[in-house]
Amino acid sequence: MNKFWILRAGLILIFSIPVFSQTNGNSDLKTLLNGVVIVRSDIYPDATDPLEFGDQDLSRDVGSGFIIAGNRILTNAHVISESKYLKVKRFNSSKYYNAKVEFIGFDCDLALISVEDEEFFSGVEPLEITEESPSLGSNLLMLGYPEGAENLTLENGLVNRVERLRYSFTGLDYRKVIRVGANILPGYSGGPAIQNGKVAGIIFEVSQIQGNTAYLIPPEVVQHFLKDIQDGQYDGFPFVGFTFQNGNSESVKKYLGVPQNLQGVLVNKVYPNSSFSDVLQTDDFLYKVDEAYLNNEGGLLEFSGRTIVDLIEPGFVGQKLTLYFYRNGKNFKIQAELKKTDSLELYRDRQIRSFLGGGLLFQPVNRALFGKESQRVETALRYHYSYFIQDDLFKFTERDLILTTIFPDPLNSKYLNYRFKILESINGKTPANIAEFKDYWKKYSNGTLVLKFRGVGLPLVLDAKTVRTIDLRVRKRFDIKSDESKEGK
Repeated sequence: MNKFWILRAGLILIFSIPVFSQTNGNSDLKTLLNGVVIVRSDIYPDATDPLEFGDQDLSRDVGSGFIIAGNRILTNAHVISESKYLKVKRFNSSKYYNAKVEFIGFDCDLALISVEDEEFFSGVEPLEITEESPSLGSNLLMLGYPEGAENLTLENGLVNRVERLRYSFTGLDYRKVIRVGANILPGYSGGPAIQNGKVAGIIFEVSQIQGNTAYLIPPEVVQHFLKDIQDGQYDGFPFVGFTFQNGNSESVKKYLGVPQNLQGVLVNKVYPNSSFSDVLQTDDFLYKVDEAYLNNEGGLLEFSGRTIVDLIEPGFVGQKLTLYFYRNGKNFKIQAELKKTDSLELYRDRQIRSFLGGGLLFQPVNRALFGKESQRVETALRYHYSYFIQDDLFKFTERDLILTTIFPDPLNSKYLNYRFKILESINGKTPANIAEFKDYWKKYSNGTLVLKFRGVGLPLVLDAKTVRTIDLRVRKRFDIKSDESKEGK
């Protein structure tokens, strides 16, 4: 079980008294407060009444963000990842402004949003981000907005550890994090942690099992994200792209023709279309990357505590590295270019795609969905998705499709038992992706739609008249004017 909560919306307000130790007085505090914003991320404009929708979870996520240079706002990717209607508001203001997502980094849980109306930024001094993580034992001032409250929340925190952990949003990416002792609750997501008047981290997770423990995205990761988007697109963090085992066995080295006492690691598997898929092979003995020699555990000999991951991850897509390795007794020196690992992008929400028809919302399976609906998604589906790459299931279908939401209507309320089930076929056809599913739906919706789901004996059957009736009511009620298919960045 994942031991972290992504800091989604909460209901509790906490005000911390000793805040001035982090600032130079009232003027500096006012600058900080003016720079922190509340972010409301709605899926549909009228889906705001929890009594109306029960547990359908159609309404909104609420998080925090802060203004940086260039009239831009930084927040967490998980705050806005499912948004169709995005709004932001400044501290002590009653007016919300429409916003849009400019860049989103699922692999680092960061997003950059913009507001077209320049009035929003009037009189605001942007917050500056430090280059390095705060030191152990140092103090931070943490700011954010809990859900349902217009008041900004302040809390003191103490840096008690800097480590590498899996980021909960994707469940895939291990990155540097800052662990802080602080009474942080859901709703702070995207808020800044301030030290000496500058942003020294972004709040994004809270521990489920450790009381008063929160986690920050470190400034090094934030700076990498901001530098990456300077060319107008987000390429993401490079991934090592292969698995390895330790190189302790001298008998294995002898069998492979590797010089005795040479330290390094033995390559087990190379991910398809990764940075080194055209260079490395299974059973290669990798001992050096650029000028850094490896030890038998994958660490860097001359840099205590750092690993091959620490060497590759700070790089950028397109950057070149030189690999030194032995294969079949021969020594190789080959240059490789860092790039995204396409197959692993299936584990990240690169695009927010869905299809709405007959009041039924279908979506490709993704880890963000698991994080939000983990108690509702059946174990078989989670297991199937976890091994989508390892078992090469991506060769057969782009992504499993599931019915995630049933818009309340008298004609479709009987289909609740199909929710969160994998779609097997539509009128006997198995769609490879959401676009193909949309085509099949339109092809057969003039007659009778027959949808079969894994684990449900009877198919879901909809006739053309029912589909048209529900579509008209749902679109009118939720002000859906575009077609059913939606794509986001």
